[in-house]
Amino acid sequence: MKFFISIIFFLLTFNLNASEYKLEKVISGLNKPWGMSFINNNELFLTQKSGEILKINLTTKEVKNFSHNLKVVQPHWQAGMLDIIYKDEEVFVSYTEDRGNDKTSTSIARGIIKDESFSEIENIFQSDSSWNNIHWGSRLMFKGDLLYASIGERGHGSVAQDPTSYFGKMIRINKDGSAPKDNPYAENEGWLPEIYQIGLRNPQGIILNPQDDEIYITNHGPRGGDFFGKVEAGTNYGWADVAWGGIDYDGSIIGDGSAWKEGLLKPIYTWIPSIAVSDMTFYVGDLFPDLKNKLLITSLKAQKLISLEFDGKKARNETILFEKIGRVRDVEANSVGEIFVIIDNDNSGIWKLVSD
Repeated sequence: MKFFISIIFFLLTFNLNASEYKLEKVISGLNKPWGMSFINNNELFLTQKSGEILKINLTTKEVKNFSHNLKVVQPHWQAGMLDIIYKDEEVFVSYTEDRGNDKTSTSIARGIIKDESFSEIENIFQSDSSWNNIHWGSRLMFKGDLLYASIGERGHGSVAQDPTSYFGKMIRINKDGSAPKDNPYAENEGWLPEIYQIGLRNPQGIILNPQDDEIYITNHGPRGGDFFGKVEAGTNYGWADVAWGGIDYDGSIIGDGSAWKEGLLKPIYTWIPSIAVSDMTFYVGDLFPDLKNKLLITSLKAQKLISLEFDGKKARNETILFEKIGRVRDVEANSVGEIFVIIDNDNSGIWKLVSD
């Protein structure tokens, strides 16, 4: 009896936590937004899969399109203009680039801003190209002046272990696209010098944790095996020798069925079944005291925003903040602690999290 009472109490508490918040739409008329990066508390840059780079004022509702000449593949499923990060009057964007002959790559461009437009914007990085139309990644994060970027394995599986391919890797580059001399494989013959970490499948979330100054990612498993984990130099998450507890879409095992093997970096937190994890943020604001110092993680397939307690080693106590609104693609907080999300749908917008 005590067991059942405990279960009922847990469920009631879980549902209460899940209903404490609601979303208030602050910007309308967006089309499949993918990434956003704050300039200040009221302004941000935002990408749309269809190729636009928009500057949006959340107060005046002004939306300005920053024109460019990047060869963005028009959106189909996962492709298009992807992540964006603003830093010191420059923007860096990752996108699906048309490389000709039906091939595409995950590419990164740097745009220099002058007088409310790009004075120049050009590629600083191009991954290898492929005909496969899945798993481009990709998220961007600065730590100091070094840019970290996640590159999907494009559905090629064990190429994530290939040191001559960018597929399934975390890269680290300078602002001009060159490889830092202290990258873990920079002096290794046969290795691409930009590679920082290997063995990923389709990493679509990244944060710099202000508590420990370390970078963390989310990564899509197959049927099961989505995870949250750390970015560590010279480490390997094991795809496709392991699938972090997942199986292939036809029900077959991947590798020998192991979720993890000795010598590989182990994920910190795993979802089985998969929820299709996307981007995340580490909340340090004061407007939502019960969320302070927690991870906020978005979900595409499960269509929800969740919180996780994280102490730098373990993540626990997953709580649904809201769900069933659409494919939640990105979550960001400004410096005063306001939380905003975007939904990867047609006729979408930007929503603000408010207490119910």
